[in-house]
Amino acid sequence: MKKFSFHIEPFAPTGLFLLFFSWEPAARSAVLTSVLVHELSHLAAAKMCGGKVERISLTAFGISLGFSPPKTYGEEIFVAAAGPAASFLFAALGRARGGAFGAEVFVFSLFLGLMNLIPLASFDGNRIITAVLSLFFGESAASAVSSALAYAFLFLAWVVSVYILFYSGANFALLLFCAYIFVYTVIKKDCNSRDKVI
Repeated sequence: MKKFSFHIEPFAPTGLFLLFFSWEPAARSAVLTSVLVHELSHLAAAKMCGGKVERISLTAFGISLGFSPPKTYGEEIFVAAAGPAASFLFAALGRARGGAFGAEVFVFSLFLGLMNLIPLASFDGNRIITAVLSLFFGESAASAVSSALAYAFLFLAWVVSVYILFYSGANFALLLFCAYIFVYTVIKKDCNSRDKVI
């Protein structure tokens, strides 16, 4: 049985600082509740499948939960898809509620749901794609295809971010996001490789 662990990523303090000292209270509350709804949905789905929380990570974008391995690919898809599905539902509720808080919830929950569907390592989209491909082609082929998709998406995002930077002259948020994801992906891949060797 794997031991429970708590991990703080290198960029987490920066994200928390920006969240608590740079944003308006309505936006701050919307981000916190959106992340909470997303992660609790993963937790509920994992519990329904008999899973347990094995890791809590504090990231630049909030909190990430790591669960015990699912028993089937269907369970993996269900647990991974629960977060984005809940985010989209919460975004719809925010839009229906209206007001400053409702508008912020709509924006951040929608963004959180869409962002988690991108095919990058540690995102829900990558988990879903890998599980679906594993059902039909096996784990090794699925891992190779999902890795290729992740790097292709990251390269495309880099190109778009550089284009935006040159034509806007100031907007480098997407470039920073790509740099963060690239560093995180490389570090995580390196850690996973060392874990396999040990």
